[in-house]
Amino acid sequence: MKQNQSIPLLILALICLSLLPFPVMAQQDSTLRGHKINPDRLPPHTLPVWVHDPVMMKQKDTYYLFSTGMGITIQSSKNKINWKKEKSVFQANQLPGWHRASIPNQDGNLWAPDIHYWDGHYYLYYSVSAWMDFNSSIGLVTNTTLDPNDPDYKWVDQGCVISYRNGGEGVNVIDPNVFIDKDGKVWLLYGSYKAGLRLVELDRTTGKLKDETHPQLTVVTTSLGEGSFLVYSKGYYYIFASRGRCCAGLQSTYNVVVGRSASLKGPYLNKEGKSWVENNCTSFMEGDNEQPGKGHNGFITEDGITDIVYHAYTRAADGASLLVIQPVYEGKDGWPTLLPTHTYFDVTVFH
Repeated sequence: MKQNQSIPLLILALICLSLLPFPVMAQQDSTLRGHKINPDRLPPHTLPVWVHDPVMMKQKDTYYLFSTGMGITIQSSKNKINWKKEKSVFQANQLPGWHRASIPNQDGNLWAPDIHYWDGHYYLYYSVSAWMDFNSSIGLVTNTTLDPNDPDYKWVDQGCVISYRNGGEGVNVIDPNVFIDKDGKVWLLYGSYKAGLRLVELDRTTGKLKDETHPQLTVVTTSLGEGSFLVYSKGYYYIFASRGRCCAGLQSTYNVVVGRSASLKGPYLNKEGKSWVENNCTSFMEGDNEQPGKGHNGFITEDGITDIVYHAYTRAADGASLLVIQPVYEGKDGWPTLLPTHTYFDVTVFH
């Protein structure tokens, strides 16, 4: 009988994947959605809400949580505690055709959204990719309201913003984060451990690249981080990024690092003054026994308090990825910390 060569090759591939030194991409979540959770057993600041790659925005008296999921998952809340699932941004029969044209293996599971508001519109950026397919793209949809009961509520596809074709050689064009600077210019930060993070200017009117033919890319890192988020505080630009292994339940090692710069384009440095380009960074948040992996954060600032919003693989929920909303403080050294000092981390949000 002829020996089947595919079985040992498959076993070898699975072993190699388990030993990967880089983080498995945040979008491939293997945890249990819908798992029954006892809120009394959860760590502080953790909610019994399944979520992955969360980002939050408030309109009037309602908070809206966007996260990775089929068609981009949306949840709403009046108090940031009790959450209700809303209709996804895209329905299965309404996915833009360019998704499959760009990523043939795309199945409607859209990753790592980022939401911002300026000039009368909500701009929602998101990743279009597939498992271990690095030919990724970032898309954009817009709306004039986040309230699904508003008659004007409608997500409008604006197409592809940037892709592997023009997003930098070897760069995995995922995990978008938009930042508006003090001069009103709009910037897009994106990328992952594969070739690192890039920064590029957007057209404020369209929300797309300012120069679509020859975008001017700034190299922020060459291999460090994914799920990055940029904020401004007291003269410094801070980037928070995730690294380690995610999406493996209690085997996850996801953690968040931070660096800062006096200039938007960097160089971003750690506390010792070493550059992020050389893969130097400062730890901001690490996993522990109760939540071995914590990461892919967003931030929301309200009434002088800035909360970090992230997902954590939680032991009390058998490794499920749960929502955590936690205030950020300023340490004695002026850097952000999760230790409860008497001073909140002072974030300035530009419009």
